[in-house]
Amino acid sequence: MATSWAAPPPGYPYAQGQGGAQPPHPPQSTAVSVTPASNGVGNPYVIVTPASASPSTCQSLRKALERYGRKLEDGTRKAADTTGNIWHHLRTAPNMADAAVARLAQGTKVYAEGGHDRVFTQAFGVVPGEQLRKAYACYLSTSSGPVIGTLYISTARLAFCSDSPISYHAPAAAAAGAAPAHPPEAIYYKATTFP
Repeated sequence: MATSWAAPPPGYPYAQGQGGAQPPHPPQSTAVSVTPASNGVGNPYVIVTPASASPSTCQSLRKALERYGRKLEDGTRKAADTTGNIWHHLRTAPNMADAAVARLAQGTKVYAEGGHDRVFTQAFGVVPGEQLRKAYACYLSTSSGPVIGTLYISTARLAFCSDSPISYHAPAAAAAGAAPAHPPEAIYYKATTFP
Protein backbone atom coordinates (compact mmCIF):
# COMPACT_ATOMS: atom_id res chain seq x y z
CA MET A 1 0.00 0.00 0.00
CA ALA A 2 1.43 3.27 -0.96
CA THR A 3 1.20 6.09 1.49
CA SER A 4 0.04 9.33 0.11
CA TRP A 5 1.08 12.46 1.73
CA ALA A 6 -1.38 15.22 2.03
CA ALA A 7 -0.25 18.66 1.12
CA PRO A 8 0.53 20.78 4.16
CA PRO A 9 -1.87 23.58 5.00
CA PRO A 10 -1.05 27.01 3.68
CA GLY A 11 1.72 28.69 5.61
CA TYR A 12 3.07 25.44 7.00
CA PRO A 13 6.85 25.34 6.57
CA TYR A 14 7.78 22.79 3.97
CA ALA A 15 10.88 20.66 4.40
CA GLN A 16 12.76 19.07 1.57
CA GLY A 17 13.13 15.33 1.55
CA GLN A 18 9.54 14.30 2.04
CA GLY A 19 9.23 12.03 -0.91
CA GLY A 20 11.04 14.50 -3.15
CA ALA A 21 7.82 16.20 -4.09
CA GLN A 22 7.87 19.88 -4.61
CA PRO A 23 5.25 22.01 -2.94
CA PRO A 24 2.35 22.95 -5.16
CA HIS A 25 2.95 26.60 -4.49
CA PRO A 26 5.80 28.54 -2.88
CA PRO A 27 5.80 28.42 0.93
CA GLN A 28 4.08 31.31 2.61
CA SER A 29 5.69 33.10 5.53
CA THR A 30 3.76 33.09 8.81
CA ALA A 31 5.82 35.97 10.19
CA VAL A 32 3.99 39.26 10.60
CA SER A 33 6.09 42.37 10.52
CA VAL A 34 5.43 44.19 13.77
CA THR A 35 5.74 47.94 13.86
CA PRO A 36 4.41 50.46 16.32
CA ALA A 37 1.89 51.58 13.71
CA SER A 38 0.56 48.07 13.07
CA ASN A 39 0.57 47.12 16.78
CA GLY A 40 0.97 43.50 15.76
CA VAL A 41 -2.18 43.40 13.65
CA GLY A 42 -2.62 39.90 12.30
CA ASN A 43 -0.96 38.18 15.24
CA PRO A 44 -3.04 37.82 18.41
CA TYR A 45 0.06 36.99 20.49
CA VAL A 46 1.89 40.24 19.84
CA ILE A 47 0.98 43.58 21.39
CA VAL A 48 3.34 46.43 20.88
CA THR A 49 3.45 49.03 23.65
CA PRO A 50 5.64 52.08 23.74
CA ALA A 51 8.53 52.13 26.20
CA SER A 52 7.41 53.43 29.58
CA ALA A 53 8.40 56.91 30.61
CA SER A 54 9.38 55.69 34.08
CA PRO A 55 13.03 55.96 35.01
CA SER A 56 15.27 52.97 34.67
CA THR A 57 16.13 50.76 37.60
CA CYS A 58 19.56 52.33 37.79
CA GLN A 59 18.09 55.84 38.02
CA SER A 60 15.58 54.75 40.66
CA LEU A 61 18.33 53.14 42.71
CA ARG A 62 20.51 56.25 42.40
CA LYS A 63 17.65 58.50 43.55
CA ALA A 64 16.89 56.22 46.51
CA LEU A 65 20.55 56.18 47.54
CA GLU A 66 20.74 59.98 47.26
CA ARG A 67 17.62 60.34 49.42
CA TYR A 68 18.94 57.98 52.10
CA GLY A 69 22.37 59.59 51.87
CA ARG A 70 20.82 62.99 52.68
CA LYS A 71 18.93 61.47 55.63
CA LEU A 72 22.13 59.86 56.90
CA GLU A 73 23.99 63.16 56.49
CA ASP A 74 21.30 65.01 58.45
CA GLY A 75 21.33 62.39 61.21
CA THR A 76 25.12 62.51 61.41
CA ARG A 77 25.07 66.31 61.63
CA LYS A 78 22.45 66.22 64.42
CA ALA A 79 24.44 63.59 66.32
CA ALA A 80 27.61 65.68 66.01
CA ASP A 81 25.76 68.79 67.22
CA THR A 82 24.30 66.89 70.17
CA THR A 83 27.68 65.45 71.08
CA GLY A 84 29.25 68.91 70.88
CA ASN A 85 26.48 70.37 73.04
CA ILE A 86 26.90 67.65 75.67
CA TRP A 87 30.67 68.12 75.71
CA HIS A 88 30.28 71.90 76.05
CA HIS A 89 27.75 71.38 78.85
CA LEU A 90 30.03 69.00 80.75
CA ARG A 91 33.09 71.18 80.20
CA THR A 92 31.46 74.37 81.51
CA ALA A 93 29.99 72.69 84.57
CA PRO A 94 31.66 73.36 87.93
CA ASN A 95 32.16 69.63 88.35
CA MET A 96 32.10 67.34 85.29
CA ALA A 97 30.96 64.24 87.21
CA ASP A 98 28.09 66.11 88.88
CA ALA A 99 27.01 67.55 85.54
CA ALA A 100 27.03 64.11 83.91
CA VAL A 101 24.98 62.60 86.74
CA ALA A 102 22.55 65.55 86.61
CA ARG A 103 22.10 65.14 82.84
CA LEU A 104 21.40 61.42 83.27
CA ALA A 105 18.93 62.13 86.07
CA GLN A 106 17.19 64.83 84.02
CA GLY A 107 16.99 62.56 80.96
CA THR A 108 15.55 59.77 83.07
CA LYS A 109 12.98 62.15 84.56
CA VAL A 110 11.92 63.40 81.13
CA TYR A 111 11.64 59.84 79.83
CA ALA A 112 9.67 58.64 82.88
CA GLU A 113 7.27 61.62 82.79
CA GLY A 114 6.56 61.21 79.07
CA GLY A 115 8.55 64.02 77.49
CA HIS A 116 9.48 67.67 77.98
CA ASP A 117 5.86 68.76 77.36
CA ARG A 118 4.58 66.95 80.44
CA VAL A 119 7.48 68.03 82.65
CA PHE A 120 6.87 71.66 81.60
CA THR A 121 3.12 71.36 82.28
CA GLN A 122 3.68 69.83 85.73
CA ALA A 123 6.27 72.41 86.72
CA PHE A 124 4.59 75.57 85.43
CA GLY A 125 1.01 74.81 84.44
CA VAL A 126 -0.39 75.77 81.07
CA VAL A 127 -1.59 79.11 79.76
CA PRO A 128 -4.56 78.67 77.35
CA GLY A 129 -3.27 78.17 73.81
CA GLU A 130 0.35 77.70 74.95
CA GLN A 131 2.58 75.12 73.26
CA LEU A 132 6.11 74.15 74.22
CA ARG A 133 8.49 74.88 71.35
CA LYS A 134 11.89 73.78 72.65
CA ALA A 135 13.68 72.66 75.82
CA TYR A 136 17.39 73.29 76.43
CA ALA A 137 19.76 72.05 79.12
CA CYS A 138 21.51 75.07 80.60
CA TYR A 139 22.88 76.81 83.67
CA LEU A 140 21.26 79.80 85.30
CA SER A 141 23.73 82.11 86.96
CA THR A 142 22.70 83.03 90.50
CA SER A 143 24.39 84.87 93.36
CA SER A 144 25.14 81.49 94.97
CA GLY A 145 26.60 80.02 91.76
CA PRO A 146 25.37 78.32 88.61
CA VAL A 147 22.20 76.23 88.82
CA ILE A 148 21.87 73.36 86.35
CA GLY A 149 18.41 73.00 84.83
CA THR A 150 16.23 73.18 81.75
CA LEU A 151 15.18 76.28 79.86
CA TYR A 152 11.73 75.92 78.30
CA ILE A 153 10.65 78.11 75.40
CA SER A 154 6.93 78.12 74.71
CA THR A 155 4.62 80.21 72.59
CA ALA A 156 3.71 82.33 75.63
CA ARG A 157 6.79 82.49 77.88
CA LEU A 158 10.31 81.51 78.84
CA ALA A 159 10.72 79.33 81.92
CA PHE A 160 13.61 77.75 83.82
CA CYS A 161 13.44 74.91 86.31
CA SER A 162 16.42 73.40 88.12
CA ASP A 163 17.06 69.70 87.65
CA SER A 164 17.53 69.04 91.34
CA PRO A 165 16.16 70.70 94.46
CA ILE A 166 18.19 73.43 96.10
CA SER A 167 18.33 73.91 99.86
CA TYR A 168 16.63 77.12 100.87
CA HIS A 169 16.71 78.79 104.28
CA ALA A 170 13.59 80.76 105.04
CA PRO A 171 14.27 84.19 106.49
CA ALA A 172 14.44 84.06 110.27
CA ALA A 173 11.68 85.82 112.14
CA ALA A 174 13.90 86.12 115.19
CA ALA A 175 16.58 88.68 115.80
CA ALA A 176 19.72 88.83 113.74
CA GLY A 177 22.39 86.37 114.75
CA ALA A 178 19.90 83.84 116.08
CA ALA A 179 19.80 80.32 114.73
CA PRO A 180 17.31 79.73 111.90
CA ALA A 181 13.93 78.72 113.22
CA HIS A 182 13.29 76.20 110.46
CA PRO A 183 15.56 73.63 108.88
CA PRO A 184 16.57 74.22 105.27
CA GLU A 185 13.87 73.45 102.77
CA ALA A 186 14.58 71.62 99.48
CA ILE A 187 12.83 73.38 96.59
CA TYR A 188 13.25 73.52 92.83
CA TYR A 189 14.61 76.80 91.53
CA LYS A 190 12.07 78.19 89.07
CA ALA A 191 12.02 81.36 87.03
CA THR A 192 9.47 82.34 84.42
CA THR A 193 8.17 85.24 82.38
CA PHE A 194 4.46 85.88 82.16
CA PRO A 195 2.69 87.19 79.10
